[in-house]
Parts: sequence; C-alpha cells; structure tokens
Amino acid sequence: MITVFKEVGKEVIKTDYESADNLEVESGSWIHISEPDAETIEKISKLTSISNELLLCALDDEESARIDTDDGDTLIVLDTPLVEDEENSIYTTVPFIIGYNRSYYVTICKYNVELITELFKRVKVVEPHKHVRLTLYLVYRLATLFINYLKKINAHTEVLENKLRNSTKNKELLELMDTNKTLVYFSTALNADKGVLSRLLRSQTYKKFESDFDLMEDTEVEMDQAIEMCSIYRNILSGMMDAFASVINNNMNIIMKTLAAVTIVISLPTLVASIYGMNVTNMPLANNPYGFWIILAICVVFAIIGTVILVLLGNGRRNK
Repeated sequence: MITVFKEVGKEVIKTDYESADNLEVESGSWIHISEPDAETIEKISKLTSISNELLLCALDDEESARIDTDDGDTLIVLDTPLVEDEENSIYTTVPFIIGYNRSYYVTICKYNVELITELFKRVKVVEPHKHVRLTLYLVYRLATLFINYLKKINAHTEVLENKLRNSTKNKELLELMDTNKTLVYFSTALNADKGVLSRLLRSQTYKKFESDFDLMEDTEVEMDQAIEMCSIYRNILSGMMDAFASVINNNMNIIMKTLAAVTIVISLPTLVASIYGMNVTNMPLANNPYGFWIILAICVVFAIIGTVILVLLGNGRRNK
C-alpha cells in the first residue's frame, strides 16, 4: 500500500494507491509505503530520485538505527515498536525508514505500525515539505508510542504479579519472561534511536531552523523519558522474576510438607491395620465380637495423636 500526503493550502490531502504503476506525486509530497517489495521501492526511487540502495534497507528486518547520506539523499533508520500480542503485552521492534531529498519525503515500513496514525492523531498541522520538522515530529511521536506501550506492559506486569502470589505453576513466570524479552527489545531500540536523535540535533541542517528548537528539546526530553521508564521497568521485572521464582518454590515446598504430614498421619493407622491383616493365629482381640471396632478406634486414636504431634512441632518451629 502506498499513501501520498500532499499539502494543498493549509490542508494535507491523503491519497491511497494499490501500486506504484499509476502513482502521481508532486514536489513537496510525502510518500509512505507499507508492506513494500523491491519492485515498488525501485519505482519510488525513480520517481523521487532518492537512492534505491538506501531505500532497500526497509526490507531488512535486522537493519539497525542509523543515519546515512548519499549525494544529497538522507536516510534515517529508526526502530519502532510493533504489536505481536496486545492481550499479553508482547511487542517487538522493526525498522522504520525515512528517506528524503530536496523535493520528496519518503517513509517505508515493512509492517503496519501505528506511528503514522499516531502522528496525524496528535499533531494538528503536518507540513510534508518541511522535512526537518516532519522528521522531528515522527521521532517525537515514536518516543510517545514507546511510552504508551511501556505503560501497558507495566499494567500487564501488575496483573501477573497478583496471579503469581499464590501460584505454583510456571505459566505466569513464562509470561514475565516474554515481557522481559520485550523490554530488552525496547531498551536496545530506544538507545539506538537516542543515538540517531543526538546526531540529528548536532547536525547543521537541524540547527538552522530556530522555529524547531522547542520541538527538538521536547523530542529529546520525551526520548530520555522513554529510556528511563524502560530501564526502571526492566530492573523491576528482573527482580520480580527472581523473587517470584523463589515464591513458586516456597509454595511448592509448603504443599510437599502438607502431603508429607498427611502421609505420616495415615501411615500410623495403616501400620495397625497391616499387622492385623497378617495370617497369624492368636492375634489379640481375634475372638472378641467387638474386635473390629476396637482396632478401628485404636487407628483413629493413633491418627489423632500423630496429627497433634505434627501440629505442635510445626507451631514450635514457627515460634523459633
């Protein structure tokens, strides 16, 4: 899918195209491509005169965040979050490509991410022909997108924490491991994006527009906040996983102790019943008409005595 954003007066007109065959673009337009292939990227490269080699980076899932320039063309690669399982707050990161020259602005992502939607939802005035400001807006919204997802991850972690308090299973612990993996992806992506942003803010191209200075500062603050939140949540989650691994072991130990106590209590009357189950003559109470009930009473008494002893021993250890 190809979407062209063109500024007409003070409004941005959005036009969708299924392919690049009938694509019409004017100077100053912004072209966004989702789920691209090599052929589409090549056609866009010819239409905009942006290096095809630079734009093809969008097809590499392992492309790292960076900035590159080639004969007037600028390439910016950012790592953006992608939802894998929203219900369980599992996310990953994928490359988001920004490429532009004097006339055209192109963004490409191999997957459908929320960054473009988030941009138009939050930014009142989008000006496709102002490449520096548009790039800063994208980076700013990228940072806020990370923050929104981090808040969802934190909320999901609290739910898992409540479940783990009395759990003896590994399901919740495995979910925490998936969440921790997401935070690792986020931490790596945010630090890489921070490096890209720092380079942009140091470049003369971005320093020459005084009207963008406030946006530059806000973008840097938002990115730092996302990095700090990710670091805090990751540290908390790491400690939580260690703590709850011990909690699960302790819960299992309590269950095993209870089962062991029940086994001991049952073994006492079982011992009596086993003795009287032997094929031996002249057993005590063998000829007594109430022998069965007397033996049963003895078994019950032994069971009660065993239970009382175990309870007293348990209370004694707790008091110590």
